[in-house]
Amino acid sequence: MIRSVYMVKNDGDPLYGHSIDKDESIDLASLPLLVRSSVVMMQSTSSTSSDRVYLLEMGDCVWAYSFFHSFALVSKSSKDQSISQLKNIMISLGHAIVHQYGEIIETWSGSMSDIVDVDTLIDNYVALDLNRPSSKILKFIERLVNKALKTPEIAFAGVFESEGELLHGNVPEVYLFRIQVEITQGLIKPIMDIAPSTISAGDHVLQMLKVNSLTIVVAAQPSESNMHAVSLVSEIAHKLDKKMS
Repeated sequence: MIRSVYMVKNDGDPLYGHSIDKDESIDLASLPLLVRSSVVMMQSTSSTSSDRVYLLEMGDCVWAYSFFHSFALVSKSSKDQSISQLKNIMISLGHAIVHQYGEIIETWSGSMSDIVDVDTLIDNYVALDLNRPSSKILKFIERLVNKALKTPEIAFAGVFESEGELLHGNVPEVYLFRIQVEITQGLIKPIMDIAPSTISAGDHVLQMLKVNSLTIVVAAQPSESNMHAVSLVSEIAHKLDKKMS
């Protein structure tokens, strides 16, 4: 599991730290020199990408780095943490911090009053459950999808987990890889998407809506209005969100 999260300036100076364990406090001065030096080295390398997460094993933990314009997001995790899930959380959390606090961080003095609620933001992302849903939720998903497929205007529907595996549905195999790429390269959020994203594939227009780590995909028949799929994907998402809350 992720134990702590830091924001580190490009010069290796730690700006902020947050412990996931409420009983532990963060001492920025104790951030290992190797971790700080790694930030400086990777930030100064042209091949370092903001779309990747870099890992460093040290002792009994794994340090993960995600780089953005004015800072690096660094986390400390236990070795039993899923690497794919760690990378997903790091990139998504980093983009969320940039979206909410990007301009502030560039000139930030370190005052917590300037970045109110950042602790809550981090806790919400770290708490995301990216594991396969419970059998209870899987059965609920099956019922929702099966009911949706009885709608004559709908060509196919399905629900996917965080790494793009189809949990239930009749989505044609020809579209599965495209959907997997969209899911794994996209960002996760601790809330439901406001509106679906749209992908044109073959003869169909796919409506995709995320609910935490799950993605619902619905497509209308080519001869029908896409609004049927938009309405249905939103209906499934709201019911699933309510069930998982």
